[in-house]
Amino acid sequence: MNRRLVSCLTALCLILTSAAMLSAADWPQFRGPERNGKSAETGLLKTWPDGGPKLLWKATGCGVGYSSPAIAKSAIYTAGDIGGQSCLVAFGTDGKAKGRLAFARGGPRGERAGMRSTPTVHGGMIYLLNPEGELLCASAANLRKRWQVNILRAFGGRNISWKLAESILVVGNMAVCTPGGQDAGIVALNRQNGKPIWASKGLSDQAAYASCMLMKVGRLPMITTMTAKGLVGVSAASGQFLWRWDRPANRTANCPSPVFEGNRIFEATGYGNGGGAVDIVVRGNRVSAQQAWETRDMVCHHGGYVLIDGHVYGNHGSGLACIDFKTGQTKWRGRGAGKGSVVYADGRLYCYGEGGTVALVEAKPDGYSLVSQFKLPAGGSGQHWAHPAIADGRLYIRHGDALFCFDIKAAAQEKPKPTADRSAKPADD
Repeated sequence: MNRRLVSCLTALCLILTSAAMLSAADWPQFRGPERNGKSAETGLLKTWPDGGPKLLWKATGCGVGYSSPAIAKSAIYTAGDIGGQSCLVAFGTDGKAKGRLAFARGGPRGERAGMRSTPTVHGGMIYLLNPEGELLCASAANLRKRWQVNILRAFGGRNISWKLAESILVVGNMAVCTPGGQDAGIVALNRQNGKPIWASKGLSDQAAYASCMLMKVGRLPMITTMTAKGLVGVSAASGQFLWRWDRPANRTANCPSPVFEGNRIFEATGYGNGGGAVDIVVRGNRVSAQQAWETRDMVCHHGGYVLIDGHVYGNHGSGLACIDFKTGQTKWRGRGAGKGSVVYADGRLYCYGEGGTVALVEAKPDGYSLVSQFKLPAGGSGQHWAHPAIADGRLYIRHGDALFCFDIKAAAQEKPKPTADRSAKPADD
């Protein structure tokens, strides 16, 4: 079988298997089922009562760090530094601890301490990267280690200022990450044993803090991510370097992952930079990136953005912005929960601010509308940098060592309005 045929078959398998995640009620990786900050759940509360939705439970034992929760098959996984070690931690959906696995020495102390990567749950396995480049694969059932490799040492990468933070992308039989080595800016490992499958020859950018995404343009599946120098794309089948667009990169820290639809990608970063949209054009064997528009109305440090019905909603400076995905026109700016992270479900933006405020905002382009907000209860510590997760009618928020679970299912809390009893006799005049 020739290489071209193998490559085509591999590409087909990638596309067919990439969507085979878990149940619709799961949030099995960073920023949700499709890594784009969106949940398909409906029947959620349209407004919150004073003080916020009902707190079902608060658990402690997450450790030090900013890893977000991943929820799969009635289990919750996150990560943190505990006792000087990088740990994978598991809870039940009742908030009870299910176990933990220490797999490497923990990172530095202070504000840069702790885990950043969110566990990726796929095919009964968990994939997790620690700040020093230790990539773990463990069983989701019992947290036993299957394999482990240091991607910086294996591929000649250098660590970055705030240490590695990406969450591993699983595509078919590959675990994809960005060690930032020579001709190995992005690499794919066999997810069963950790052995290399391909490295991105021609791309040697140092890693940033974003996570890789799978995108398909025409028949071509590609991996796209933000590096320290720009937004890039490589072939998902071979790792071949395809295109780059450096406008969204700043010189300090490129954190958010891109969002896309069709052949257009949006990317923006913080530190006064902003970003914009680029169209990926495939003509035969040539792939190019053509800027569509740029903006400084989405200066997004780390909180990310979502693409809903042709509009991008996301963190802009100390608040929110809405931008038309087609034209780049800014539709509105608002406060939300302040600077922080944004996810989406059932017509609403769920915003989690750095100050601990949680806000519910309507996802509509015709005007900013804050619906409800509340302050996260006491019990956590450190920065409010984790991203919310939504699964099975529940909102999960991590703050330092603590994990909070709120009931946001409408059926459980919104009582139907009383109706007239038509069988009753009319009152006497």
